[in-house]
Order: sequence, then C-alpha cells, then structure tokens
Amino acid sequence: MRERLINRRQQGDLGEASAIEWLARLGATVSLPVGHSPDYDLIAELGGRLLRVQVKTSTRREPTLGGDQRWSVAIRTNGGNQSWTGTTKWFDADKVDALFILVGDGRRWCIPAAAVEATHGLRLGGPKYNGYEVEPASTILPLVYGDPGDDSRIIEPDGGGSAGAGEPGQAVNLVAMPEWVRIPPPPSPAPGPCEPGGRRPPKFSRTRISSGHQITIPTVPFGAAGFAVGDRLELTADGPGRVILERIEAPPG
Repeated sequence: MRERLINRRQQGDLGEASAIEWLARLGATVSLPVGHSPDYDLIAELGGRLLRVQVKTSTRREPTLGGDQRWSVAIRTNGGNQSWTGTTKWFDADKVDALFILVGDGRRWCIPAAAVEATHGLRLGGPKYNGYEVEPASTILPLVYGDPGDDSRIIEPDGGGSAGAGEPGQAVNLVAMPEWVRIPPPPSPAPGPCEPGGRRPPKFSRTRISSGHQITIPTVPFGAAGFAVGDRLELTADGPGRVILERIEAPPG
C-alpha cells in the first residue's frame, strides 16, 4: 500500500473538477448543490434539461481470473458527516440521472443511471460499460500518491479506492471558499472521432427495440434534440442499422 498525499475528499474533488470540464466541453452549464446532497454532486443543464450527476473516483485496481486489470469503483456511500452511524447508502438510479467516474489512469465514464446494474460497486475497464467511456483525462495517480513508480502495485483496502460524496468522517459538498475558485481558460477544441487521438462520440445511454417494435429515447439525446412529450416523429431509414428521427412540425394555427 502506498502512502497518500491527499485524502479521499480531495480525491473526490479531482473527480468533480474532471466532470465539470467534460460537461462544459459538451456545452452544459454546471452548478453545484448548496449544502448536503446525498444523491448527486453536480447539476448539469444540457439541451434544456437538468441532469443530476453523481461523481466517483477510484485508484483501486484488481486482476481478473484471466489476468487483466479492472478498476474497482465503490458507488455506495458510507455516512456523509462527522456523526456517521455506520449506515450504508446504496446507489439509487431513481435519485440520480448519470454516474460520472474518474479512475487513476485518467480514464472516464459517464453512465446513465438506468444503465447501472449494481448498487454497491462496479468493475470498469473491460467490455461492460465500454460504450459509456468518454475522452480520458490526465492520470491522477501522481497527485494522490506522488511519484507513481510502479503504480500497478497500488492496493487499498476494500472500498478504499473510491471517493465521492458521503465519505465517512468528512463533510459532503463542502462550501467553496473564495481561494478555491478559479476561472479556467476556454477549452481547446476536442479532436473529432476520426482524427488522431479522437474517439467515437460518447453514448449517453442505450435502448432496446421491444417485441412491439417500440423504443424509448434516452434522457440526454431526448433533451439535446429538444423533443417534448407528445411530439410526433417521422422515422426514415438511413442504411443498415441506422434511422433518422425528425419532429413533424404542427401545421400553422
């Protein structure tokens, strides 16, 4: 186990800063809740909709049976203040819209809450949830542990690698002090999906065609397209495996 340079609350702050940077690049307006917020850490206005975002970070890696490495991310919350009674709060997809995760090597995921198939922890880095991985950031291991050296040997007690709102013995959503606030420079243009260093556009959610040929449009693309409940849509086939949805404008008057 390597000695930490920062505590887990500060590690969680790195995750929130990374989430804010990524959401801002999408054109979102990001706000921080004032006071105690047990379920989400950020509020993002994107496409005319408000999204509650829970942020988690992890520096814990575990091997699979095949010898591959996976990042172990605790999404449960233990406590939330100095008077923690030992109660564990499990992840609840009904109280948050998206789960943003930053891990030690800078890889990031933005997973719709409805797609999270766990209540206490995830293992990331394999094929599961890979459709929700977004552009990576810089590694946070040197900030957490100093000189990384052989960072593959970093091992922490179970659940100790994840940080976020509600860490036991630490305040949740600390009120920002003036000296913490800075105005970041305008973001540089991100590479396109076909340019060197680019990735495919992030998938905020997935849907499935039912037996009755029905689909549900996920929250983020629904809002980004400006759709509203009751809109009439026209579907046009655009080649194998692709359709285009367009709103049918109401007639004048």
